[in-house]
Amino acid sequence: MRSRLRAALVAVAFGMAMLPAFAAAQTSAPRGQIVYEDNFDDATASSFEDNLRASDFGRGFHPPGVYHLKVDNPNSVGVVLLPTHSYGQFSVQVEVSDNSDTLQGSSSQGLVFRAQDQTHYYAVLLNSREGQYAIRKLNGRQWTDIVPMTDSPLVNPDTEVNVLRVDGSGSNFTVYLNDEELDSFSDSSYAKGTVGMILVNEDAVEPHMHYDNMVVYSTEPAPEGAAVPAALPATGAAESVPALALLILAAMLLGLGAVVRRAGS
Repeated sequence: MRSRLRAALVAVAFGMAMLPAFAAAQTSAPRGQIVYEDNFDDATASSFEDNLRASDFGRGFHPPGVYHLKVDNPNSVGVVLLPTHSYGQFSVQVEVSDNSDTLQGSSSQGLVFRAQDQTHYYAVLLNSREGQYAIRKLNGRQWTDIVPMTDSPLVNPDTEVNVLRVDGSGSNFTVYLNDEELDSFSDSSYAKGTVGMILVNEDAVEPHMHYDNMVVYSTEPAPEGAAVPAALPATGAAESVPALALLILAAMLLGLGAVVRRAGS
């Protein structure tokens, strides 16, 4: 009986020790309401441009329901922005993947946010070929590395899908990747702006990047005339400890109680 009691106590102690790990692994829920969402299944229902034969870079809709960017020229950048939307407080998420025929050379894809226009914005870039990410700011023609290209085990490699999310509030920003916090930074250059998608071709051979399931949350209302979903479901703040961890702990405590009752009988 004592051995069973000791085992139960050890199990509860282990569960308590693991609670901080459960909490740390949790990604906080976006604040506000959905002000834009797009699965790119229908070009006529999207606010993004469909121009696959553009002379500067190709952008548009691609079976089986994704948005894609193609920037063939090396040392070139392609950016598409969500028109009419502009937010100071926001959370934007998109799924990105490298769909190039060859992975030769270096290329990055990601999100732009707080964009004033095509040459003033912040950007988070993922290079899945190298397992790296960077956070940059473009001020006209001048790029600034907020976080230079950095290795991260959170970057899914090569052609695998990466879920990229950026939260912004005031001058503070948090970047999440595949449901884990990747990095954070502070900068006050751009107080408000729109979001979009980016492809940077350094020396890659015809990089072809896919983007899917974009969703934008904000506590601010969508601008008048902006495309918004029919329903705007409210979102709540995340709990400090995941529900699964609480259930595990509760089960451990119930088991310990049963052992103690049997020991006392």
